[in-house]
Amino acid sequence: MSKVVMSLPEGMVKNCLTGGAISLLSYVLLQMLCALLVDRGVLGLEQIYPLVCVTAALASFLGCGYSVLRGKGASMLPVPVVVVVFLSLTLAAALLTREAVSVENGLTGLGLSMAAGGLLAALVGHNLPREKRGRTGARRKRRK
Repeated sequence: MSKVVMSLPEGMVKNCLTGGAISLLSYVLLQMLCALLVDRGVLGLEQIYPLVCVTAALASFLGCGYSVLRGKGASMLPVPVVVVVFLSLTLAAALLTREAVSVENGLTGLGLSMAAGGLLAALVGHNLPREKRGRTGARRKRRK
């Protein structure tokens, strides 16, 4: 393994991969819900791209929120890693189903939506109270 992977906190890689998988699964489920709403006529076809961006942001928020809550430290390093894993899995699925993926097809908006969801999860996770990690007993007074 490389030195970068070896120096990461324990369980961080697993949390990031799990967060990316949660993001992808929730993205697929939300896309199915949006497709159902469009099929039923509740939403119009012109609202598909904004729905894709909103579901990407929400899915990224869920996956990054998982990794932030599972993280033991105050570091927000898992957030960009989860967003990169989620974007990579989404691009891999897009390349398997289409011949080419281009920026003109809305890739920039999708990536920015994923980043916004991750940033929101980092902001919410940073403001959550952390458990105290001090000594569990009476503190000794120093005597001179």
